[in-house]
Amino acid sequence: MRAATKETLKTCIHCGTQFWPAAHRPDFCCNGCQFVHHLITSNGLGQFYDLQDSGVQPVKSLVFQKRDYTWLEEFVRAAEQSIPAKLQLDVQGISCIGCAWLIERLFDRKTGALSMQVEPTLGQLEMRWEAGGFDPIAFAQELQSFGYLLGSPGAKRSTGNRPLVIRMGMCAALTMNTMLFTLPGYLGMSRDFPFAALFSKLTLILGTLSLVVGGSYFFKRSWQSLRQRMLHIDLPISLGLIAAYAGSLYAWLRGVHDFVYFDFVSTFTFLMLVGRWLQEKAVECNRARLLESRSEPPPVHDPAGGSPIPVDQIRPGEVYSIKPGQMVPVRSRLASAAATFSLEWINGESETTVAPRGLIIPAGASHCGKGTVLLDPMEAWSESLLFQLIHIGPKTSHRDMALEQFIRTYLVVVIGIAVSGFVAWLSATGSPLAALQVFISVLVVSCPCASGVALPLCSDFAALRLRELGVFIRNLDIWSRLKSVRKIVFDKTGTLTLEALSLRNPGELSKLSPGEKAVLLGMVQNSLHPVGAGLREHLIASGIEPASTPDSEETIGFGLEITHCNAIWRLGRPVWAGGTLGDCVFSRNGQTLASFYFGETVRPDALQELETLQQRGFAISILSGDRTAKVRAMADRLKLPREHCIGGLSPQQKADWIHRHDLQDTLYLGDGANDSLAFDTAWCTGTPAVDRGLLEHKADFYFLGHGLNSVRHLIETATRRHRAARAVVAFAIAYNVIAIALCLSGKMNPLLAAVIMPASSLVSLGIVLGYFRR
Repeated sequence: MRAATKETLKTCIHCGTQFWPAAHRPDFCCNGCQFVHHLITSNGLGQFYDLQDSGVQPVKSLVFQKRDYTWLEEFVRAAEQSIPAKLQLDVQGISCIGCAWLIERLFDRKTGALSMQVEPTLGQLEMRWEAGGFDPIAFAQELQSFGYLLGSPGAKRSTGNRPLVIRMGMCAALTMNTMLFTLPGYLGMSRDFPFAALFSKLTLILGTLSLVVGGSYFFKRSWQSLRQRMLHIDLPISLGLIAAYAGSLYAWLRGVHDFVYFDFVSTFTFLMLVGRWLQEKAVECNRARLLESRSEPPPVHDPAGGSPIPVDQIRPGEVYSIKPGQMVPVRSRLASAAATFSLEWINGESETTVAPRGLIIPAGASHCGKGTVLLDPMEAWSESLLFQLIHIGPKTSHRDMALEQFIRTYLVVVIGIAVSGFVAWLSATGSPLAALQVFISVLVVSCPCASGVALPLCSDFAALRLRELGVFIRNLDIWSRLKSVRKIVFDKTGTLTLEALSLRNPGELSKLSPGEKAVLLGMVQNSLHPVGAGLREHLIASGIEPASTPDSEETIGFGLEITHCNAIWRLGRPVWAGGTLGDCVFSRNGQTLASFYFGETVRPDALQELETLQQRGFAISILSGDRTAKVRAMADRLKLPREHCIGGLSPQQKADWIHRHDLQDTLYLGDGANDSLAFDTAWCTGTPAVDRGLLEHKADFYFLGHGLNSVRHLIETATRRHRAARAVVAFAIAYNVIAIALCLSGKMNPLLAAVIMPASSLVSLGIVLGYFRR
């Protein structure tokens, strides 16, 4: 295993990811990036790289996959009912303004295309075209070849932080106007000035509007948390706003303008909304990068008439058919001749299985042969294991008990000091107004203003840094949960290994002539078998164009065959194709042209990263549905204790293992449906899979690239964020001690509060910047 040093690592020309160069691919991290880079440069679109503000996500095998776009036909038909046709779709893979530019340029080159608008922050595009003069499905396929996936419009178009942005904008205007009418009083305007009374009324009105528009956001959330018997950080914010406004209203009605804090109410509300927006915007952006998850597989078909049958209408005993590449939705008995299935998504087994007639096929198996197959269902959709696995319920809200204890202590101490100050001043002076001023000023200046902005900024900076490293946070509360993680559990296939079977000897392709490569690509052009997909990926990436060959015929369990140019070409098992070596042989008239070896490829930095994590005190385990022998071999290769690496597990057994061992300290990483139940149980979750529409919507974070260093980056960044947050809290405590001392001494007033509040926020922001610049 090579060490991850600057001397050995290179940067991918296309996506900017650091990688270990391979002899057959020295400048790109994967075949996908090599292929897309060639497409961009050969089509005169090189300006794309000039417009990148950072790297884009690695393409990997996305551009070589066969995807079904029949779902788009209905949307196109509906769109072409209007003139011009207009359609809005979700898009996955947009990373920067360069991506938006590239998609728009590709669209502009099409006949019948009218206009295109891409929203990178929302992960959406809207296109207009002349009805009947443009092919949206062909355009979707072309976008996939450039690394972008289109999906049906989902719920992302109304993002969660838009109402917050509107509140923030309104409160910004209210704050500026409040300060405009308050500032003359601070600069010495007398009470008998002709406009003094008007300015005073305007500050009351503006302060009230700030409380209603912005404060209601925190009041509602505080009330909801209290109803659930939880303490939220919005509670002290709400109490501070209410105290400042109520005290200011009382002082205003009494004509004691030196005790009026309406400018504080407006400014504080705006700053807290800014902090909350900072906290949510990175997560919203990361979620918008993903296509919406479908709630169920596409429909199967009636073998008699070919009409579609929704999976929830499947009934035992009523035979149905599926197309190549389609998933078996329910446990079924194979009713047609032998067929080839992949079980990788459901049990982690990377190799395909040849099923004879009558064999029971588990739900989640994928048909990777040619032609349709008939299946006799043995259960309804609601009883299917796949139904349980792909169900995405509401995300459980994890309580941060440490934060709740801090809020509880904070409230008790501050309210206790405020009450004590009120009683002491009332006893000493006999003036209820002076005592009330002390009480209100303590509650006002001790509000978590600095931390309310700085702590969300910590999360924003942390998420931004991780995004640059290819890690994307989806749930805000992961930061508090990561602090307790001590165990890291990996799925094997697709998580510790790369997602697809890899060609172990790509140099064998160089033995073939260009014509032979073209024939080979023509044979595997539409193959869904992992071996065919692996060969197709290498051939397309190297710029080969497929030959015009007839459709290949499949001999189940052996391989593919065509007759072309008066020769019989075969690709399959050596004993059948005419060879003696390799996992797969390409031959012409029985003469071996190339022998290929395929296998799982461990992620290039897996050994080094796991050793680093173990040195830092994390316990590493592997849970896999793959065979025990293969899991043990992986354990030996990664130098992990065999007793910590378990194979042959069902999805439920994985979840049961997590349930037994998780003490709210487990981070689970997986990529397939067989990891779904474990995701529902684990304390923290992550996935490298972002094109299957399942686990990325359940995970707390997802990551891109070919390495496992994303896990270390996440933990290191969480640690840095935690240290910055502790420094902010330490400063906030020191600030509160000084501010409360001024309040208790009777020296606090609205002008001083208006100065020290933003000053403390600036210092807090400086602390955060200092930690993330190191």
